Amino acid sequence: MHIDPIARTVRLSVRELATFRQVPASQGHGASPWRASVGQQWHTTAAQQASATHADVHLEVALKATWLHQDWTFKIQGRIDQVICEPDQKIIREVKTIRSPLPASVEELSSRYPDYFAQVAIYLGLAKVHPEYAKTQLSAELCFIDIETGTMQNVPLTEADQCAFINQLNTLLPFLEDRRNCHLRLQGITLQPAFETLREGQADLFATLDQATLQSKTVLLEAPTGFGKTGIVLEHTLKQMQRGIYDRAIYLTSKSTGQLETIRQLRAMIGNNLRYIQMRNRSEHRIESVSHTCTGDERCNEALGQHWLAADIHPPELFDNATLTLERAKALGQSTGICPYALTKGCLPFADLWIGDTNYIFSPASQAVFFEQHGFDPAKTLLIVDEAHNLPDRAADALGVELSAADLLFALEELRTIGAPRQLLSIGEELVRCLDALPTVGPLTTDSLLEALDLCEDFSRRLKEARWDYDATTPFAMATIWCIPDLAQRLAEPAHKWLHWSPAGGVLRATCLDASAWIADCLGPFGGSILMSATLSPIRSFREQCGLTLENSTLAPGHAPWRDSAYTVAVDTRVDTRYKQRDTYYETTARTILALIDHSPGVPVAVFFPSYRYAENIKAYIDALNPSARIQVQPRGVDLAEQEAFIDEGLLMADALFLILGSSYAEGVDKLGGRIATAMVVGPALPEVNAIQDAKMNASPSTDRDTAFRDVYIIPAMRRIHQALGRIVRAPGHRAKVLLHGKRYAATAYQEQLAPEYQQANRINNQQDLQAWLMLDSGTQSSVN
Repeated sequence: MHIDPIARTVRLSVRELATFRQVPASQGHGASPWRASVGQQWHTTAAQQASATHADVHLEVALKATWLHQDWTFKIQGRIDQVICEPDQKIIREVKTIRSPLPASVEELSSRYPDYFAQVAIYLGLAKVHPEYAKTQLSAELCFIDIETGTMQNVPLTEADQCAFINQLNTLLPFLEDRRNCHLRLQGITLQPAFETLREGQADLFATLDQATLQSKTVLLEAPTGFGKTGIVLEHTLKQMQRGIYDRAIYLTSKSTGQLETIRQLRAMIGNNLRYIQMRNRSEHRIESVSHTCTGDERCNEALGQHWLAADIHPPELFDNATLTLERAKALGQSTGICPYALTKGCLPFADLWIGDTNYIFSPASQAVFFEQHGFDPAKTLLIVDEAHNLPDRAADALGVELSAADLLFALEELRTIGAPRQLLSIGEELVRCLDALPTVGPLTTDSLLEALDLCEDFSRRLKEARWDYDATTPFAMATIWCIPDLAQRLAEPAHKWLHWSPAGGVLRATCLDASAWIADCLGPFGGSILMSATLSPIRSFREQCGLTLENSTLAPGHAPWRDSAYTVAVDTRVDTRYKQRDTYYETTARTILALIDHSPGVPVAVFFPSYRYAENIKAYIDALNPSARIQVQPRGVDLAEQEAFIDEGLLMADALFLILGSSYAEGVDKLGGRIATAMVVGPALPEVNAIQDAKMNASPSTDRDTAFRDVYIIPAMRRIHQALGRIVRAPGHRAKVLLHGKRYAATAYQEQLAPEYQQANRINNQQDLQAWLMLDSGTQSSVN
């Protein structure tokens, strides 16, 4: 749906108009794959039967017309399933598959499926004013098909049913007027600037960003942590929306801290004059109450329409201070019996800014939450992806498919009890045996891959034709068996794009090695996109991982001159931090940390480790060497509030904070800026050597092993380090000493991937060198060799 609020014009499909409701659909967003597949099969059957019983039948007939209604111009288009030509009339027929016994009374069908009656009524109304049907007698009907039995029932459209067309137009009008009023309100306000006083480099990035958006749809914005990227991009976005270039913006980041900072910055700039929704996941919305207990799946939406109408819910009225908070959604859910997740989703069409996780655009399982919202037009939407350096890995993870023998066996047993076809169950049991016979860990052999692919394809073919009581099947069983067609598709993909392997006994997983084409496809529909991070570099590599080119993307760099002399860096070549050698140097690492603590009285030292195990081993050595040293290791599995509490307490009470590279502490907590004077990075934290990394090495387009190693291992490791160190120096005046602990940092392959501010490093070859470096003032470099 594309809305022009100034011209009062809306362009939409017949389906969009027919399905528009102030009440969200009870089945949730996104047609399940099994439902879509079964529906397609029956549509084909119905077309064949119509062609056999009528001499002149036209299928998938395109229809487009303009309709004026109460100051709005509706440009509506769609495809009629069947137009049956008889001597005295033409019959417009829509085919609809349902899971209800037929025949049924017309009253029951119209009550349960009002969208279907509205859809055929819209086609009939448009056809009556279309020149092609000007001199033709027209009628319309619905052909209902029970997908469980194949029973068909034709229901002619009555004169009363034909009113559904105008009723739908009237239902849509308040939403259109709301969108128009929001646009006019945004145009009429004065934006507060993102910053009262611009820092050095920020004005240049504002200009660079404006210029870059004129050159390409996709902009790669790279600027240091603490530069003010969020404020700059939000100010740019709001101005673009005021000008009418975009109707809506989507701000994605996988970090909760990033989402909260975006909201804080937004409110400072525009107050309550722009509606926004922070789309949290379903589990965060979960409640248990007398009126409603969340199940975590579509069963949550049972009787949604009745509860919505009974509570007299009007989404624009749910916005308090420009948003519907998670806490308020939960409270409303407890009082109304409506799932809080459904309440939040129901508010999305009425919000101008959507804030959420990258999965809402880049995960096939979650895309529908945004893409199927009424009024959503990607071509008039600006997509912003923060922490975009994580995007290639996040997208690849979202594309993966996994099937376990235990889950499949459980699902098959359930299907057996409710009468699923014997042939389907037989193939499924054979697939279970195939999964159980897979190697415990490692890539599939050619024979195992071909056998699994053959069985998955056979199962998928039978599944599309199978009939049983779908309503009696649990969501878990349906999700398990309907992941098999997806798995079959992934198993057929080329080996240089996918790893087909067994991560554990009885488990088959297809892991995406290259999500570049998928990312490019996801970005394509949007009117504009900004991918931003402090660590996009090397840009060539990032472009390739996102399916972008020099021609369709433009770099917008932000430079902070005050960072150039903010670090005093040294490379400690005394230790080897590689996995098999590190334990030899545990005592040296522990004594080095104690030396840093001695030279940083009253201010804790931040020490970044590749893993928890490494950090805990070093802590044990420090406890033995100096029991009075106060070492705090970041806790596992805590929420955002607990993370911040750990940092706040550690900054006050600890001598050293042990943080894990790549974790939310190292990449998402910004409280360290200006409060840490000394940091140490223990080893470069290369990705774990496993089947996935081996497959990436083998799939590398480079024939040079060193180049492949750089792309697969060194570049991701250096990005983690840059993310961590960037949070130590976040503003002019911040300074820090940084010790890169490990001889690999002195190797050319690693040195080349360090940011310029870390490359002019002293070398620590012995204890005397360390003491001499510690005596230097922060922000200075001199040889201590």
